[in-house]
Amino acid sequence: MAKVAIVSDSTGCIPAETVKALDIYVNYISVVFGTESYREFIDMSPEEFLERSANYNGLPTTSQPSPGQTIALYESLFEQGYEDIIHINISSQLSGSHQTALTCAEMVNPEHIHVFDSRTVTYTQGMFAVYAAMKAKEGASAQEILEYLEMIRENNQFYAAINDLTNLRKGGRLSNVEAALGSLLQIKPICQIQPDGTFQAVEKIRTFKKALKRLIEISKEAQLTEDYQLVVMHIGNEEAAKTVQTELQEIYPNHEINIYSISLVVAVHGGPGAVAVGWVKHK
Repeated sequence: MAKVAIVSDSTGCIPAETVKALDIYVNYISVVFGTESYREFIDMSPEEFLERSANYNGLPTTSQPSPGQTIALYESLFEQGYEDIIHINISSQLSGSHQTALTCAEMVNPEHIHVFDSRTVTYTQGMFAVYAAMKAKEGASAQEILEYLEMIRENNQFYAAINDLTNLRKGGRLSNVEAALGSLLQIKPICQIQPDGTFQAVEKIRTFKKALKRLIEISKEAQLTEDYQLVVMHIGNEEAAKTVQTELQEIYPNHEINIYSISLVVAVHGGPGAVAVGWVKHK
């Protein structure tokens, strides 16, 4: 039976108990405040991130895993007896993590390290790793898991309602004028991960309450079968996330719909209060 290690970038936001239960390995990306760097979920919690951000004049930045960190992870997995490694990255359009992983794989063992661009973010990305790890536990080969991941990548979506435009403006993804008008008119964009992995505003909604309603409508319009897992995600806005979860549960009574914190790396750009929905086809 093939022994395949599943690695996920920390942006996948996979709960610690799931990581442990499925033997998933995590490569940590960091958020940076000035000269201080913090690995997301290890050195800094979502709550600490929001508190620090509120008292920080600039915009935090992000730092992808160093080549040394990634190489050490790969080498340790081979030392543990794994025959193949599948490393699932945050969208290559949003981080340099994918390119670093490709470079490190080439240096360590290019034939047996498979770097996979999820082309998505946060727990939508995390679900790729969770289902891949389940396949690995069942004894699937690396090639079988990669084919399965291709299917997931063709059948997933991520939409986010942005509550605070400040970070999008600071990060250069929104002009000062657009941000000022958006704040004045209470415009709340709906952003979507595109098939190529880019993050783009696709709708502009008046008020955040209406934006949340639109997220629910989009999810309903998708007419998801039980072959899909549907999740709700948020940045320090559990109350709104629960509202969305409750309404989605009425639409999809046979789905288990859980709530997850959004990656701190993504929160740097999405800003506080954002709520997202995501789904993947897993069978």
